Amino acid sequence: MIDGGMAGLPTSCLSPCHGFNGIVEQWKTSTHYSTFISNLGGDEVATWTGATTCGNCHAQDAIELRVANAVGTLAGGVVTNAVHGELGYKNPATGALAESTYTGMVKVAQVGCVTCHSVTEATDPHRTGLPYMPGAFPLRVPSGATDEARIEKSPDQTAVTGTTAGVGISNTCIWCHRSRKDVTNYIGMDTTFTSANWGPHEGPQADVYSGAGGYHYAGKSYGTSTHQQALGCVDCHMSEVAANARSANHSFNAQVSACTTCHLGATNFDINGGRSQTVAALFELQKALSNAGYLTRSEVAPFQPLSASELADGNFPLDKTRRGGGPDGGTLHLTADQAGAVYDYLIVARDASLGAHNPKYTRQLIFDAYFAITGLPPATIIRPQ
Repeated sequence: MIDGGMAGLPTSCLSPCHGFNGIVEQWKTSTHYSTFISNLGGDEVATWTGATTCGNCHAQDAIELRVANAVGTLAGGVVTNAVHGELGYKNPATGALAESTYTGMVKVAQVGCVTCHSVTEATDPHRTGLPYMPGAFPLRVPSGATDEARIEKSPDQTAVTGTTAGVGISNTCIWCHRSRKDVTNYIGMDTTFTSANWGPHEGPQADVYSGAGGYHYAGKSYGTSTHQQALGCVDCHMSEVAANARSANHSFNAQVSACTTCHLGATNFDINGGRSQTVAALFELQKALSNAGYLTRSEVAPFQPLSASELADGNFPLDKTRRGGGPDGGTLHLTADQAGAVYDYLIVARDASLGAHNPKYTRQLIFDAYFAITGLPPATIIRPQ
């Protein structure tokens, strides 16, 4: 990282290079930065060394290594589309679904400037002696209109090949904001919850946004929204900031102003009540899954189903699978469709956009999951076609 705190630097070094028109200060308000700060000296520090998967997204050099196909695998396994962002593969020795491992040396989570942007001998002003020019630090991930990014979901169980979910300039976001689970190969005909961490990883925004990453029920059609067809992540999360020389907003916080181009007069993200309706439907599905014994927030045994207060607080991303499962906490074997319902609830809950990333697809997943568990349609939404 370029050090902007050195004594004696002339004013010309502080703007735009070391301040980047406020980009650095914006980044310090982002989750990328706060995760780095909370990780310093924390319990997760040890997870960055050795053959673990976390560093593939959380390490500063994560994308640099993955673009170069420098990922680790077991038993000589091969990640088919690693250079398009895919992480999953099948262990050749066992046939089990696996995730590639981080091969770098970083020991703490830090997603910073050089995680996403390439700074080379040819572009670093400290090396060239030339002034910084906008665009000199290009994105590491191929981000042209026709460049491909992939999420984990494969078309069938014969191989792990993923699904195209590219969105051009926003491809960088997709490389990390993903479920990390190939739901096609992840959910079998017989599923038991042996871990609270069953299901999609936190932050599966690409799976929802693409309209492709959920568990799909046979005979059902799944579509997508105008958001996915016409917009990318950066349109809403990195809109230009006039006060910062129209630089892209690196806080990555979505802006209501980005909505008003299409949704005239919008003052919040509850456009035409769509978010409120999605929240109501999520409450309905959450209760059905809890009544079936599938959800918990208990950290230690006995793992209790969700309490009345937990069912009312709206903190859906906090829900985890109940080890053992079932109304009595015993070992319960779920069918693929039942496990798929839990998976779809978790992927929508952990997406955390409450439908904004793909309103149509989100409601389709919620509707089908509720029907699979109860045999009835939810009262709060009609399935969009």
